[in-house]
Amino acid sequence: MNYLKTAQTAKTVTSKKICTMCKKNRDIRFFSSLRARSCGDCKRRKWATALKNRPSKVKKTLDREWSEAIKELAGRKCEYCGKTEYLNSHHIFSRSNMKLRFDINNGICLCSGHHTLKSDFSAHKTPADFIEWIKEYRGLEWYEELRRKAKQV
Repeated sequence: MNYLKTAQTAKTVTSKKICTMCKKNRDIRFFSSLRARSCGDCKRRKWATALKNRPSKVKKTLDREWSEAIKELAGRKCEYCGKTEYLNSHHIFSRSNMKLRFDINNGICLCSGHHTLKSDFSAHKTPADFIEWIKEYRGLEWYEELRRKAKQV
């Protein structure tokens, strides 16, 4: 039996090493890799941070529901050109703004071309043109109200 198999089955093979994360001389456990260099405390902190930053299932479900609601409100057609295939729901103000992330007024239904693909007019490739169009399409008062909500603290 080689050292790696012993480490995998016993799961208690440790050695005093310098942890690469906290720089302290700690017991380092070896599981599947003989190159392990992080102590248990640092590994736990790293996993806790990763889990905290992971999008939740609830947020994903709400995003899907929001997207479907935007498409339904638009009559399942692109609000720019009228196409009915390859539809996307676009956030006017970024979805990282949690106040407006699930707000129906912060969305518009666009075909994939006018959402991201076309270079002459698309919400992502020509954002200045898109904002000018949305102000004309929905009205300046509507846009200013949405902008005010986005900037609230």
